[in-house]
Amino acid sequence: MTDELIVEADGAALRVTFNRPHARNAMTHAMYDGLVAACDRADADDAIRVLVLRGAGGAAFVAGTDIAQFDGFDGAQGVAYERSIDATVGRLLRVDVPVVAAVDGPCVGGGLAIAAAADVRIAGTDARFGVPIARTLGNTLSAATLALLERQLGHARTVDMLISARFVDAAEAQACGFVREVAADVTAAADDMVERLLGHAPLTLWSIKETLRRLHADAGEVDASDVIGAVYGSADFAEGVAAFADKRQPRWSGR
Repeated sequence: MTDELIVEADGAALRVTFNRPHARNAMTHAMYDGLVAACDRADADDAIRVLVLRGAGGAAFVAGTDIAQFDGFDGAQGVAYERSIDATVGRLLRVDVPVVAAVDGPCVGGGLAIAAAADVRIAGTDARFGVPIARTLGNTLSAATLALLERQLGHARTVDMLISARFVDAAEAQACGFVREVAADVTAAADDMVERLLGHAPLTLWSIKETLRRLHADAGEVDASDVIGAVYGSADFAEGVAAFADKRQPRWSGR
């Protein structure tokens, strides 16, 4: 990791902070690589139960990719760049644990793709979501990014947002279901969500994420029997049944 991407374990939560507040936390190639490494760390450590994403400084989540990264680009480099974004966002979508994005201020371009790959988004009152490339850089998005935005924001809103180069504010994002909650104190609201998730059965949360991922990846019939078998055959399921019968809180182990 670099100083521009801070990854810290906080109990059962792995907290990732995009740390370039002077540049509204715009992403560098190293930061994208670091985000992938954080996903790998979350999946490799059984003690980690939630991944939390946040921009440093409280004024921005991620204001896209740093424009300096595009200096001298040609068509082939553009293809390679979009593939790298697909790989990063795809890895975030495949993280086994729930991902919570706490969004202050601008959440733009690559930042919007990152937020869209989270499972829960909590926004500050000043949060703004958009990809205004039609009036700024004049570049484009990969099919995978467009599909993700369409799925999370809806077809009509995605098209309107992109071709008009407008921003969706926090209230609209909540109204369309993209944002779970708009909060004056994003940190406190995100921490409350983390605590809620830490009280839930880890394998159940994983199974929902994994089956939905397969459904989105394959338009045909999806076989999730391995996922279902893993959950119903787990010690956690047996514990949940026993705890329900005993009228007590279950003690989840993630196994």
